[in-house]
Amino acid sequence: MDDATILRVLAFVHPAWMVASLVMAIVTARLGLEIRRRRRKGHPVGSDLRSRHLRFGKRALSMIAFGFLLGPASMFFLRDRSPFDSFHGIVGVIVFGLFLWTGWSGRALAAGKPDAREVHRIAAASSIAAAMLSVVAGFILLP
Repeated sequence: MDDATILRVLAFVHPAWMVASLVMAIVTARLGLEIRRRRRKGHPVGSDLRSRHLRFGKRALSMIAFGFLLGPASMFFLRDRSPFDSFHGIVGVIVFGLFLWTGWSGRALAAGKPDAREVHRIAAASSIAAAMLSVVAGFILLP
């Protein structure tokens, strides 16, 4: 394999990682929606479901944070472009902030602050919606 081919393959690491991260975030959101559904119906949530939601959420946030670092590195080192010189880069910063907000509100909720529930729901939905916009905006950057 020549250097150009290796660079082209490496350029797909960030997009593939972020798709996997988004899938993890969606799985986490589905678990959160199941918690909400049970709570609304008056059924017990169960510690297993809650702990699985927290575990998946922490993994998703870690993956997203790592992927957020991969994006600018990919732009700078593999594409010779400024790290945030695209609409995708700007939306990526917003998405990262929204996911941090989701994690912060989830942490408050896990600490026993029920008023954080609505904030967490809005932050999570906004994070995933903005991440999907970021995916579409990133298509133009694919090699």
